[in-house]
Amino acid sequence: MFGDLFEEDYSSVSNYQYGNEKKLKTKVLEPPAPREFTNLSGIRNQGGTCYLNSLLQTLHFTPEFREALFSLGPEELGSFEDKDKPDAKVRIIPLQLQRMFAQLLLLDQDAASTTDLTDSFGWTSDEEEKSKPDLQNKEEIDDDPLIILKAILLQEESNLIPVDQLGQKLLKKIGISWNKKYRKQYGPLRKFLQLHSQIFLLSADESTVSLLKNGSLQAESDFQKKDQHLFQMHTSESPGLNDRNSCPHWFDINDSKVQPIKEKDIEQQFQGKESAYMLFYRKSQLQRPPEARANPRYGVPGHLLNEMDAANIELQRKRAECDSANNSFELHLHLGPHYHFFNGALHPTVSQAESTWDFTFDKRKTLGDLRQSILQLLEFWEGDLVLSVAKLVPAGLHVYQMLDGDNLTLCEMEIEDGEDIFVWNGVEVGGIHIPTGSDCEPVLINVLHLAASSQGEKCQQLVEAPHVFPSNAEVRAVLTALAMPVAVLFVSTTDSVGEENWVAIPEEDLKKTFREQGLGNGSSVLVQESKDDKSLLLRQGKWFTGATETSWLQVQNLCEVESEEKQVKISATVNTVVYEIRIKAIKELKLMKELAENSCLRPIGRNGKLLCPVPDSYTVKEAELKMGSSLGLCPGKAPTPSQLFLFFTVGSDVQPGTEMEIIIEETMSARDCLKLMLEKSGLPGDTWHLRKMDWCYEAGEPLCEEDASLKELTICSGDTLLLIEGKLPLPGFLKVPIWWYQPGGPSGHWKSHQDQVDGTPSPSGVWTATSTQGAPGDLYAEASLRHVGDLEISEEATLLELKSQAMTLSSSDFVIPSPAFLRAWTLESKRPGRLLRTNLQQLKEYKLGRKTEICLEPLQKEENLGPHDVVLRTQMRIPGKRAYAPHVDLVWDTACGWTAGSLRQRIAHFCSLPVEKIEIAKYFPEKFEWLPVSSWNQQITKRKKKKKQDNLQGAPYYLKDGDTVGIKNLLVEDDEDFGTVRDDLGKETQKQLALGKQKSQETLRVQSSDVFSGVKTPARPRAPEASLSIHVGSFR
Repeated sequence: MFGDLFEEDYSSVSNYQYGNEKKLKTKVLEPPAPREFTNLSGIRNQGGTCYLNSLLQTLHFTPEFREALFSLGPEELGSFEDKDKPDAKVRIIPLQLQRMFAQLLLLDQDAASTTDLTDSFGWTSDEEEKSKPDLQNKEEIDDDPLIILKAILLQEESNLIPVDQLGQKLLKKIGISWNKKYRKQYGPLRKFLQLHSQIFLLSADESTVSLLKNGSLQAESDFQKKDQHLFQMHTSESPGLNDRNSCPHWFDINDSKVQPIKEKDIEQQFQGKESAYMLFYRKSQLQRPPEARANPRYGVPGHLLNEMDAANIELQRKRAECDSANNSFELHLHLGPHYHFFNGALHPTVSQAESTWDFTFDKRKTLGDLRQSILQLLEFWEGDLVLSVAKLVPAGLHVYQMLDGDNLTLCEMEIEDGEDIFVWNGVEVGGIHIPTGSDCEPVLINVLHLAASSQGEKCQQLVEAPHVFPSNAEVRAVLTALAMPVAVLFVSTTDSVGEENWVAIPEEDLKKTFREQGLGNGSSVLVQESKDDKSLLLRQGKWFTGATETSWLQVQNLCEVESEEKQVKISATVNTVVYEIRIKAIKELKLMKELAENSCLRPIGRNGKLLCPVPDSYTVKEAELKMGSSLGLCPGKAPTPSQLFLFFTVGSDVQPGTEMEIIIEETMSARDCLKLMLEKSGLPGDTWHLRKMDWCYEAGEPLCEEDASLKELTICSGDTLLLIEGKLPLPGFLKVPIWWYQPGGPSGHWKSHQDQVDGTPSPSGVWTATSTQGAPGDLYAEASLRHVGDLEISEEATLLELKSQAMTLSSSDFVIPSPAFLRAWTLESKRPGRLLRTNLQQLKEYKLGRKTEICLEPLQKEENLGPHDVVLRTQMRIPGKRAYAPHVDLVWDTACGWTAGSLRQRIAHFCSLPVEKIEIAKYFPEKFEWLPVSSWNQQITKRKKKKKQDNLQGAPYYLKDGDTVGIKNLLVEDDEDFGTVRDDLGKETQKQLALGKQKSQETLRVQSSDVFSGVKTPARPRAPEASLSIHVGSFR
């Protein structure tokens, strides 16, 4: 039947390589799209293969030819596995044609590729020559973006596409992006679509685009005339043609696009010179077997069926992965318990890396789904979980709007990829109320003011310090921060020439906010007492330092050699080399010539600190030295370009001026750098590690990669490294300080670590928690903490293994039969924090971090807490006395909910009392207050008119492990008071402290209100009183 159709010229294909790995070759990043509603597959045009595509589709829709080809087996055609054998005869072309037809029948893709088939023809060598006419026509189309964009939209089934995807499809079609090829001539893509509104229709938000109806018809006509090869129109007859009464069976196959077409439109389809004709004859009365009808698998060999099934599974997997990748984004979760609020913004209590989790999520899911996923991730979370959009600003982390609407998708909420999300309870962090919103966004202001010397005179240096203020605060808050009742404020401005000027702020503008005054992050404000006549400013509002010109630098003698002059002024320009300034200063100071070879110049900061030495080869401009600034002539050579000048100090408590200095090679490893610093500090031992000081002047991340060079660790000249005691654990290990904890009461405030350093530790290394603050009653005994050592353990180890190893650290007063007699807590501010419940859970799942400490509490009996068990410290109130009995631990199973009723039932059963005869209250030691827990907690809000959930984890109780719950027996005592005498004293002390603070603020406010004159600002008139009426409905 086939004659010599498949005779091959092996000379032209001798270099052709084929293997099983080339089953599906696709060059696009995304997998091919699935078949459209016609369920027919097109064929992609390689450029000049439109006639080949027509022939292939015609043969494919001829079942006699297709099934006869499928009937040829390995005996006639051979197999791909034998193609490299010298004696084997493998017919590559018919094998590729079999695979091509199997793909057209069974593979779920919108268009098949003929690349493997044409490669088997040997077209790879001269393909470039054969496709020259098509490439020329394609170049004509590429030059007209209007035609290309129309053609892309015509190929869309819904004639609608997102503008971003339109740009991607354009890139795939012509191989170059819009910005690189057309932007310079036509502008941005959206602007181009707007300018051709007679053809393209943009949505209201300009996110999607479609073709207008008349534009679609015109586009189809124009594009066919431009290139008859790439988009040639072909007609094919589908199976079942003789069934005239059924739905239409004619399809228009235009390369990769297949559309149904009515019979009356076929004649018009082949009118005009731009169409190619192919005549094909076959018998009209050929009958198909019944099992072949509507069965595309009929006649296909078994090995091709298996191959297509596997390929379809792979396509589904790739589409799922692509869909997930296209619709997933990354969120940066900032965990509220790992932050504390100070200096106007939120800052991590540990490192930024440990306080932030990167979380990948599907943006098509709802906010409720995100909240549930985060709750599952944060197993330790207790209480309300609120998600708010946050942003890292120079002052720290600031919280903006709260995310609301659990039924809205993240796309609808316009959450962007890489968004910072703050996870908290929505009210406070660490007991401090957190201001939110863009109105109170913190701004970092550089405040300059004159410093007094030891003699009480004004020095020539200005002290510069960063201060953080809310952007909606009044500018006069600068005076309050400096405790200066009367002063003049100046702001820095730059004129057209680039010269810095200082302009005084009028008194009436001090009531404006920082935002209204135009002050933002990095702005400078100078504060000068109004009585000071020796101004460093104010010669026509410009910077003035006491000399007639500013084309000079001041050099101070900081060498050990004495000289007649303490400082000299050296004239210079921006192009003067630092070496010339140094030599000239040595001459004018009349110092020894030997210093020329062993000295350097170091800038003096505004706070008097010596900065990094300036290389001699730099110019004044390259060294970023300002005219009029001060330099110190110091002993020692400046570092070379391959060296680093570093500050270092011992411990994390950095005191200004106590840092030591060292010059080392940037290629030196962190381990060797640590050794040098230990030698220079005179510290013995090798149990030390290095940390880099962050911008908050706190200990940052440790330099864990000790064998990496300082350059690889991004250490730069001028950085400060901290020598911290303690050896770094191996990768994958944690170094956990272990404490024994013996509670004497349910709560208590721990003495600070500084108290212990000052010489007040208890014997045997025990830290005590007294009941001077926060203790509910005077019967509380002291609780104790004893440090027993540090435990180095793998992150893969379980909590049970940690308890077992901790039992071997040191001898203890407690006899511990097994790890089940120990309860594990994290230690936060020297108090038990989070309870670690599950013994078989790995430590890495608890997210302990590098600075976490663990305290172990001995128990009288075994305890195996479940994931829903909560440990509470209960105390029975002593009748007739404002005091409580010692605490007793209560384990409460919250599997049925954190409801007040459930807790009351558990406590009543625990105390063997009727539920209606007990009252319970949670104790807040920070406020010295008891909050009764009511069994009826359903309130109605004005906004949503919904019943509030009865959940003790949320407001106002925020119940968690270790909390104190007071119990009152109503059978013997029925008053409502839960307080103690100690609570009364604590409240009175807090009240006195608050009054004193309020009085000092009012005094300062009154003093700072008259900066320029003694005229008092009239008080704001009170609003007229208005009557208030309340309507109460009748409920009879």
